Amino acid sequence: MIERIVISLALIAVLAAAYRLFATGHRTRVSSGMSLAAHDVALQPSLLYFWSDHCAPCVTQAQFLGQLPQQMTRQIKIEKIDAEKEREVAARYGVFTLPTTMLVDRQGSVRHVNYGLIDARKLTIQLESIL
Repeated sequence: MIERIVISLALIAVLAAAYRLFATGHRTRVSSGMSLAAHDVALQPSLLYFWSDHCAPCVTQAQFLGQLPQQMTRQIKIEKIDAEKEREVAARYGVFTLPTTMLVDRQGSVRHVNYGLIDARKLTIQLESIL
């Protein structure tokens, strides 16, 4: 019984480390392999929101974006990118699930990548870190 618990904990630790490695690598690839000037986001902090008409969770994510504090939305640029119509842009940013939100700092580095739904509270915390 104890051996199973130890093996389970070890497996969880390995999976957590693999996820962190993937997330860090993905942020690095996205930051270095894209042209942020294509969307003119390099001069101010930006929120890139990848969505699609055929994505049910994207409706909820759009509502969460609408709940962001007004003073914060004045300090950032929110780019809504239709991933189906702009496939090349989505591929350049490494988007593989919708909705995806990316927070880009003033230097053009992707600081946070969120796959799937993310509520307004967590987005606000992430945005505060890049302002």
